This record gives sequence, C-alpha cells and structure tokens, in this order.
Amino acid sequence: MKVCSKRSVLAGVKNSLSSLRRMSSLQRFPFETQNGEHYWAAKDNRSYQSARAGFKGATFAHQADLPSLVVPELNQTMAKYLESIKPFCKDASEYYKQELLVRDFLGNMGPVLHQRLVKFSEGKRNWMSEFWDNQSYLEYNDPVVPYVSYFYTHQRLPKSHKRIDADPLLKATAIIVTASRFIEALKDQSLPQELIKGTPFCMNSFELMFNSCRLPGNAEDNRDTSIFYSIYENNFIIVSFKGNYYKVLTHNESDGTPLNPREIWEQLYFIVSGLNSQLQSDTNAGIGLLTSLPRDQWRKVHHELAKNPLSKDSLSTIHKASYLLALDLDDQPISLEEKSRNAWHGDGINRFFDKFVQFFVCGNGSSGFLGEHSKMDGTPTCFLNHYICKEISNLAPTEFIDNVFNRQKSSVLPAKDVTHLPFLITPFIKGWIEKANELFAETMDEHDLRVWHYNRYGKNFIKKQGMSPDAFIQQIIQLAVYRYLGKQLPTYEAASTRKFFKGRTETGRSVSIPSAKFVSTWEDPSATISEKIDVLKKSAKYHSDYLKAAAAGNGIDRHFFGMKNMLQNSDETPKLFQDPLFNYSSTWLISTSQLSSEFFSGYGWSQVNDNGFGLAYMLNNEWLHINIVNKPMKSGLSVNSMHYYLCEAADEIADTLISSAEPLKSKL
Repeated sequence: MKVCSKRSVLAGVKNSLSSLRRMSSLQRFPFETQNGEHYWAAKDNRSYQSARAGFKGATFAHQADLPSLVVPELNQTMAKYLESIKPFCKDASEYYKQELLVRDFLGNMGPVLHQRLVKFSEGKRNWMSEFWDNQSYLEYNDPVVPYVSYFYTHQRLPKSHKRIDADPLLKATAIIVTASRFIEALKDQSLPQELIKGTPFCMNSFELMFNSCRLPGNAEDNRDTSIFYSIYENNFIIVSFKGNYYKVLTHNESDGTPLNPREIWEQLYFIVSGLNSQLQSDTNAGIGLLTSLPRDQWRKVHHELAKNPLSKDSLSTIHKASYLLALDLDDQPISLEEKSRNAWHGDGINRFFDKFVQFFVCGNGSSGFLGEHSKMDGTPTCFLNHYICKEISNLAPTEFIDNVFNRQKSSVLPAKDVTHLPFLITPFIKGWIEKANELFAETMDEHDLRVWHYNRYGKNFIKKQGMSPDAFIQQIIQLAVYRYLGKQLPTYEAASTRKFFKGRTETGRSVSIPSAKFVSTWEDPSATISEKIDVLKKSAKYHSDYLKAAAAGNGIDRHFFGMKNMLQNSDETPKLFQDPLFNYSSTWLISTSQLSSEFFSGYGWSQVNDNGFGLAYMLNNEWLHINIVNKPMKSGLSVNSMHYYLCEAADEIADTLISSAEPLKSKL
C-alpha cells in the first residue's frame, strides 16, 4: 500500500484548505418539506429555484397534504395478532395460552402503552420515523454490506444498442447523462408526485437521494448519522476505479448546464487510460473496504482518518457528490448469480458502501445499482433505475455514439477537471484496511446465493387466474417452504406506507390461517383439484387484503414496535412481550420484498435472520424472479434446495390451474 507522494500531499493540503474555507461558509438549512432533515449549502435551495426558468415546483408540492401516519386501534391489533400466530400453535392449549396473554395485555399495560403512543404521536407527521431510522438502521452495528444494502442489476440493452451495451465507458456515459436529466428534473421539481392507483405517495426519499451519505458517528457513539448537501451546488459525481476515487464534473461550472456525452466520456477515458501519471502513482485502493467494517469499528477508523486534512477533504467530497459510479473494468459477470454478486458487494474495494446511491459498470458493459437503506426504501430508487434504463433503451444509439466520438462537437478536453481524491494511509489505517479485507471476504463467503429465474409464466398468466401477482408468488413461497421443511416459517413481506408523510414500510405477515389451510390441502393426496384451487385463491385473497391493510398503516408489527418504545424504566415488561411464541412470530426466518421492472435482470439483499432465507423477488409480465440468499453453515439450509422447491411449487400450481380450465376429456 503506497502513501501519497509529497507532490500530492502538498497539492492536497492546498485543496483541503480551500475546501475547509468553503465548508466554513456553508450553512445548515431545513428542507422545504419540513421533513426534519437539514442540508448544508452556501445558499438555501429557494434562491436557486427562483432563478431557474424551468422550475415547476411540482415534485414536493403536495407533501403538506399527505396524511400523518396513523396509530392502529389496539383491539384490532390484538385480534390480528391472534389470527397471525394460530398456524404456529401446536395445539389448542398453546393457542389458549396466547389468548390469556392477550387478555392480560389488554387488561394491564396494553392500553397504557397504546395511550402513551397516541399522545406521543400528537403533533407529529410520522410518529415512527425517528424510532425506525435509528433502531433499524443507524444504531445497527453489523456491516452495511451485506446486511443493509440492496441492489438491482440492469437488463441488457436492445440489440440496436449493442455497441453501447458492450462498451463500459459508453454505458457509463449513458448512465451519467441520463441520471443528470433526472437530477435536473428534481432541481426544477418537474417530476410529478408519484401516484399509485390514484393515491399520492410521499416523495421525501427523492429529496434525500442525491448529494447525501451515511456518516459514521463519533467514535464513542453507538449511532451513525446522515449528511445532506444542496443538490444545486454540488454538480459532480465520484467515479471509483481500481479502488481510487475521482471527482468528475457532470455540469458546466459557468452556467450549471449538464455536460454533453463527449465531455463526460473524456473524463472517464482520462481516468482509465492512465494519461495522468499522478492518478496512477497515488493509489489508495482499500479505503472503500473500511466502509464494509462493523459500524463501531468504522467509526473508530473514520475518526482517525479524518484527523488528516487531506483525507478529511476527500471524505467530504465523496459525501457531497451526487452519487458514485464504479468502473469495474476487470469484472465480466455473465450468469445471473455472478451479476448479483457483483451488484451486491463487488470486490469490496471499488465501492463506498455509505453512499446512498451507487451505480456500477463492468468490463463487459453489465451494469446495476447499489443502495444504502438507512434513509430510503427501494421504491424511489426502483423508479430512478427504471427511468435510467428505459431512457437509455429508447435513445438513438447512432446519434449518441456520434455525440461521444465526433470531436468537432467536443469542448476543450475536461480532463484537467478530474480530481483524484488522495488519502493519507498511515500504518494505523493500513492495518485496518488489511483487517477489513479479511472480514469482508469472511463475511461474504458465509453467504450463498442462487437466482430462481422462472420463465414459464409471469404476471399476465397470474392475472388471468383472477389473483394478485404479489399474493400469488407469496403462495408459491409458502408451498415451497412447506415442501422443503414440513412446516411454515414466520414470513415477512414489506408493505409500503408511502401514502403517509415520510412513510416507509409495515410488515405483511404472509403466514395466516388461510395459508396454513392452503399448504396442508396441497399436501393432502385426497384433495381434489377444485379444493386445491379454492384454498389457493382464499389464501391469496387473504394475503392481498392483509397487505392492503398494512399499507394503510393498520398492520400489527409497527404498532407493537411503537408500544415497546413507550416502555419506561419503571415499567414491568408485559408478559406478552416476553413470550417465546410472540417473539418467534416476528423472527423473520423468511424475509421477502418485491420491486419490479421490465428493465431489471435482478434485485436482492441479505437474509434478515441467519437461520433463514432472504427472498427478494420481481414480478414481470412473462417471468418471475427470486434472489435466494442464506448462510448455509448457520442455517443448515440450502439455496439449491429452496430453488428446487420453488420450481416444483410454481409448476404444480400452474399445472393445477391449467388442468381445471381444460374441458373434460372422454374416457378411452
């Protein structure tokens, strides 16, 4: 590992002093939507918006009109809880014990905790927001990757775009140019508020997406923070290549207009071609690995790293950047599993896992996205990636390529504007990089991954059967798990609560009395086809109804979460909260979530519990897709076995539905 050269240190110190002067002039402004977050800027956003001729003010215009997150009714929550745990009860006596615990809770601490929560929620647009962000993410000590991050892999471009798709610098240029258009739409607030089936959804995450980063807390803290900068003042990105970071401009410094494709491509070419010996000699490969450490360790190392003005300024530049784009030119993933692995974690070196938004492009043009989860869920970044992939697929490839390689259209080579971000690698930092490398390899080796990409049918077929595609694939999962293990396991599905201000997720409990009836009936050799279809449709309908209620804020798990947070030191913990079955029912041994796009070839993340599976799935028109992840040594379970049972369940359900629709054949 090399330390920075003397020339680089002197240049870096000059830049750092200049940056520190700029930073000292920054002020902390609240976001206009009053979301409780602040951004750092020289001037507030409104001063830039008023000067933009194309400013529409539409994206966040209706944030104030969104309803506040509701607190569910207590008796309703307890009734739903009893329904949800019945499939896990061995006999009537065990269920009766749960009824007694619920009766005790309702007669003692339950109403007290509920009323405290109601009072706590008064005057708050989202009573859960701070609790959830902190306890589920920012106080979570495990490494961001693989336990918090999530990814998408992009479909290959149409054959007409083959040259762009196969050339990593052209592909990266297309992503950057298209992302800049998206960012310009956010600057103009011309992106309309998202509507799902006519219901407006909260756009808060779009305000936090760019020019932001997770930030390690102080070394003595047990919590991270986040930092946000003005989207109008930081018109650059970070490009990572072979573990080094480079500041790359995306807009003209003079008038703030986006750079053309040629100007973007030239900067990328300058980085990878080694035209500047300074960029080659000052290698800091390994800094990214530090962001893969457990958070308490990264906080300690970050504190030491930031003591040096050079390194502190480089970190600040990464935080301010719109996003990071990684050039993984030595990697050429082919299979779905290889693409998922590269998207999920790569080599650990050519990433900065704290960055909220990261794209990557491989040597064969394979591309995708990695998201940090602490401040936003997947629906906004799915929207972003769908937009980018769709726009690139629809661009005129010949015209785009001409714009890149027609030198007559080129400005002065902007390579001089590419800035290598140096870090001072002390023996202390070097030692931690080596340790991080070992821990990263050990952690990722613990995980197994298999992709279930099912081409027999997709949403179109499912809709013709009169069922919700999402509820349908949940039945496939339940039957597969039951076939594999001979029992159902507590199963989580993320239900978006974005219809509320700063809404994130509620739990959809996939195991239910109807789902238990469904799997047991399908395992009964005496069950008729009509009986099987009847219980399948009833289970799917129940699941769909539960998920709608959860999205409306009327699930049970966030209500319990809120009431637990109302416990005071002098309170005795309710017996219900101490009960093994109560806690088992929310131990997500099967964790699922859906985000879909016809422009994606993959979507995934880690298992939530080391004894179970993570099943991230996509529902597309003609195919289904599940990214299966687990820790085989910890769980004793196999992704290959799960893959087999998913195939078996999906085939059998389809065969049964198809056979029921066929006219009866005469006997021979």
